[in-house]
Amino acid sequence: MKIKIVLVVCLLCFVTLNGQNVNSSVSRSNNKVKSKIDWPSFMSQHDLVWEDIPKQWAEGAFVGNGQLGMMLYAKLDENRFNFHVGRQDVTDHRKAPNRKTSMGVKGTNLLDFSRLDIGKMVLHPAGKIKTARLRQDLWNAEIRGTIITDLGEIKFRAFTPYNDKVQVIEASSTERKNGVKIPFSWEWLPGDASCSRAVIKYERYKDEYKMNPYSPEIKVTDKHAVCVQKLEAGGDYATAWSEVKSKDKQKSTIYISTANEVPALDVSAGVAIHNVNEAKKIGLKKIEKSHREWWHNYFKKSFLSFPDARMESFYWIQLYKMAASSRADGPALDLMGPFFKNTSWPGLWWNLNVQLTYWSFNASNHQDIAINFIKLIDDHFEYQIKYKSGKNLGDFAWATHNYWMYYKFQGDEASILKKWVPKAMKIAEIYEQKLERNPKGQLELKPMGSPEYMGFKSFKNTNYNLAILRWLLNSLIDASEKANENSIEVAHWKELLVDLIPYPVDENGLMIGSDQPVDISHRHYSHLLALYPLFQLDPNSARDRDLVVKSVLHWHNIEEGKGLAGYSFTGASSLYAALGMGNEAVAVMQDFLDANIGKAHFLTNTFYMEGTNPVVETPLSGAAAIMEYSLQSLGEEIRIFPALPKDWKEASFRDLLAKGGFEVSASMKEEKVEWVVIKSLSGQPCVVHIPGWNGISSDIKTTIEKVAKSKFKILLKKGETIVLSPEGKKVEPVLKAVLHSKSKINYFGIKKGASRKPLLEEPILEYKKQ
Repeated sequence: MKIKIVLVVCLLCFVTLNGQNVNSSVSRSNNKVKSKIDWPSFMSQHDLVWEDIPKQWAEGAFVGNGQLGMMLYAKLDENRFNFHVGRQDVTDHRKAPNRKTSMGVKGTNLLDFSRLDIGKMVLHPAGKIKTARLRQDLWNAEIRGTIITDLGEIKFRAFTPYNDKVQVIEASSTERKNGVKIPFSWEWLPGDASCSRAVIKYERYKDEYKMNPYSPEIKVTDKHAVCVQKLEAGGDYATAWSEVKSKDKQKSTIYISTANEVPALDVSAGVAIHNVNEAKKIGLKKIEKSHREWWHNYFKKSFLSFPDARMESFYWIQLYKMAASSRADGPALDLMGPFFKNTSWPGLWWNLNVQLTYWSFNASNHQDIAINFIKLIDDHFEYQIKYKSGKNLGDFAWATHNYWMYYKFQGDEASILKKWVPKAMKIAEIYEQKLERNPKGQLELKPMGSPEYMGFKSFKNTNYNLAILRWLLNSLIDASEKANENSIEVAHWKELLVDLIPYPVDENGLMIGSDQPVDISHRHYSHLLALYPLFQLDPNSARDRDLVVKSVLHWHNIEEGKGLAGYSFTGASSLYAALGMGNEAVAVMQDFLDANIGKAHFLTNTFYMEGTNPVVETPLSGAAAIMEYSLQSLGEEIRIFPALPKDWKEASFRDLLAKGGFEVSASMKEEKVEWVVIKSLSGQPCVVHIPGWNGISSDIKTTIEKVAKSKFKILLKKGETIVLSPEGKKVEPVLKAVLHSKSKINYFGIKKGASRKPLLEEPILEYKKQ
């Protein structure tokens, strides 16, 4: 698709007023933001609503707790409704028989530690399914639905309790035949325990991969049932369930637990049964209460509201998806989360996917459930350095930028120095081995990869790696100088930066490498990392801005964008937002939400697929871009509403996180920023850019220095909160949501009578069970 955007690029002229103190009168207002949000009502307008039946995974409703999850959809040709169960750490461990996973073991590939299918809990109605209505209640993190059959209705509720190791489905039926009640039934359909990539591409892998035995053992007693799936490498995983029926068998509550005690054998079943029994013992009311409390507190940490109802709903659904897919004590989030589907990509990818996946956890102030990424890097750093430091070194080096950002958003310079700097120094040493001097005395990079451009071909002086290396060296210098450490190394790193070759450019902007222009349509924006997210190009520099704008337009328009994918649009939105180009940033995001994204699929449930392969990072990176319209942080500078489009006259947010460890809240009405509240979590220096403010007032006695137009330096102590308002105005910060028309809410889901694209077929399975 060709994107046509009329660009008006203007530079802000910053007038530095060194040493000028700005009046900071005391307004006596409360330094806490008061909320006028009716949360249940506010969140309900963003619920996904199915007015017709979801007929496949790609249309399904979903629940999860960061480890366990279910995708809900019907299979009409077999007259059943699926509750497709997933658990994120159920993987193979082929080359590590004594470990839970073989990830990070020498000589492994994806086949050795692939995600594995668990199975489906299937509801069989007595009558023939005609249609269904569903609502995904975000506020309470549950799904409520009604299945309509030719004999009556089956109402159900499903949720995955956040604090428990079970999943719950309640159902009740009115189905009757000749006036007689007819009960529905449940059935467990085990999943194929082999790597789906090997199953889908059987002929390619049949000599390399031995299928796990397709012989699940199902045992049923009067109290529970359990399905055990043994693995070729040893150990097993198991799913247990127990149904509590009413006397007339028209009502049922079913508890499901999947346990994975690999590498142990004959242990998972007992654990799963124990989890089910514990849940029944605790009782549904207590489980529901703690579950809802967790989710209500979670959502309140990331308030964001603006005029576009569809985009606002998309943002809140991604917040829901984040916690449904990631938790502190769970594994790092791969391409699917707990929502398994047959796919050629049943695992975690390093060349863009894992990086984009975790961006939204920072600004949304939910780093607590992203700590699993830090553990991923810590656990696999030495392996990656030893075995993955060839032409694709940049992929892992870029992932450590996420590691650095995690602590940067906390303002935790001590952890950056202790945990990131040693890793970064090792990566910098390897990069230095790939440098060579040209006749001009410049340092050039030997041929390396630029993710997936012409497959896995290498190019000289790739902009991808030059940007990563510059960020790496500059950040090492910054961290070391702040701590007054590594003085010898700092001097050396500065020399490297002086001699490092400039970014290769041509008439179309940034190139792939000095020997390769961007001459084909390509989905990755890795050659543009120097601006976003690494900010080694300056968005306030006229020269850098012009270069990036030219590069983005060329990248999106060459060959009419036929090679672009979903993250080409969310990425472009972030690039434009970084340049303060709100109209363009939102226009590109609208293309994504319209599903005008080439061969890729943005789905009605906000999931995203390339071909038949689910890829979770793209919608999550979209949420990150949307937050960047209202809040950005670069260095010590916090930017308030830096990239709103012209037609957004109001917006508000609360407790979003900025680099340096600042929780920030703000409100804009009639295009004017009414107030800003900043809480310092670390005591670091703070510079805030508030458009339209010539002077500033605060609610605490402090000296605020105006350093440029609409830009103010504020010193806050750790734990201190300040309320800011335009100079001379007294404000009491009150948080309000932007009102939306009823015709614009509940956009996602399936609408009755709406045009539905042909179903996305499941992959053709070359391998079939005998």
